[in-house]
Amino acid sequence: MKKENVLPRVVIYTTGGTIQCAKDELSGKVAPALTGIQTLERLSALKEHFSMEIIELFNMPGSDLTLENGLELSRSLRLTQQRDDIDGIVVLQGTDTMDEIPFFINVTVRCRIPVVFTGSMKSSHDLYSDALGNVFGAATTACDPQSVGRGVLVYFNETIFSADDVNKYHSCRIDAFRSPLGPLGTIVEDRVRYYRSNIQKEVYPVENVHFRVPILKCYTGIEPDLFTYIVNSGIDGIVIEGYGTGNIPFYLSEPVRQAAAKGIYVIVTTRCVDGESYACYDYVGGGAQLERFGVMLSGELNAIKSRILLIALLSAGKSDSEIRKAFSEGS
Repeated sequence: MKKENVLPRVVIYTTGGTIQCAKDELSGKVAPALTGIQTLERLSALKEHFSMEIIELFNMPGSDLTLENGLELSRSLRLTQQRDDIDGIVVLQGTDTMDEIPFFINVTVRCRIPVVFTGSMKSSHDLYSDALGNVFGAATTACDPQSVGRGVLVYFNETIFSADDVNKYHSCRIDAFRSPLGPLGTIVEDRVRYYRSNIQKEVYPVENVHFRVPILKCYTGIEPDLFTYIVNSGIDGIVIEGYGTGNIPFYLSEPVRQAAAKGIYVIVTTRCVDGESYACYDYVGGGAQLERFGVMLSGELNAIKSRILLIALLSAGKSDSEIRKAFSEGS
C-alpha cells in the first residue's frame, strides 16, 4: 500500500504589514485591509505544500509595532516552541521594523523549532507582488531540518538572513533586505541551501520592556545640549551612533563621561552601514578614550539592535559585568 505524503506542518503568525494591505483602485494608495486568514486565502497555492495553522496576533503596520508588541509575540512563541506537532513557525510582519522585532525575538526566545520572519514589499494587488514567494520561501526554510539551531531567520527575495545582522537597505524594492555579513543562504528549486553557519546566541528571560534607551545619531555640529537634555530625562541607557569606528565630537566627551559616571549605560556604535565600532582612536572623543570612561563599544551591532540588546539585558536583571560581557562578545 502506497504511503500518503504528509505535508510539512507550519504555524503562521500574522501581525499586519504590507502583506495584509490592499491598493485602492481610485487613489492608488495602499492601506491595511485584510485579516490574516484572508491574506493566506489569497495565497491559496500554499495549501498544496503545507499544512497551515494561523494565529492572528494583531494587525498593524510595521511602523506601529513596539517592543511591547514584540514581548506579546515572544510570550506566544515560547508556548508554541513547546509543541511537538509542528515543523516550523513563520511570522508575517510589516517590513519597517523587520530589522528590530526579529532581533528582539532572537534574544528572548530559544528556537527549538525554527522561526522565520517574512512579509512583502508590495501589496498583493501589485504586479510586482512578492507576497506568495516570500511566504512560501519562509515556510520552506522554517520546515527544513538545516534551519534548526540557527535562531530567528528572516526571508525575503529568495534569500535567508540572520536576525542578528539583517538590515532594511531600500525603502520599496523587493530586494530591500541585506546584511553586511552577507546572506546565510537561499532557496534553489524549492530546496534550502545554506552558505555559512550560524547558531543562536544567548537568550534572556525578558518579562518587561519598560526601560528607556534612546538613540542619538552624531552629525556635523550636533548640539551638546541635546545630549544633556536626553541624559537628564530619566533614561536607563543611551546608544550613540558615532562616526567611523566609534568616535564622537570632542565637546561631547565630557558630558558622556559624566553620564557614564552616573551609572547610565552609554553604548557607542558606528553610523556606517558596514564595519564595527571598537577602541581605535585615542584622542578626545575617540573610541579608546570613551572605553576608559566606561562606555561600551558595540562591535558589529548597529544602533537599533544595540538598544534592543541592552533593554533585554536590563529586563533579565543582568549585572553590570554580565551586560558588559554581552557587548564585548558582540552578541
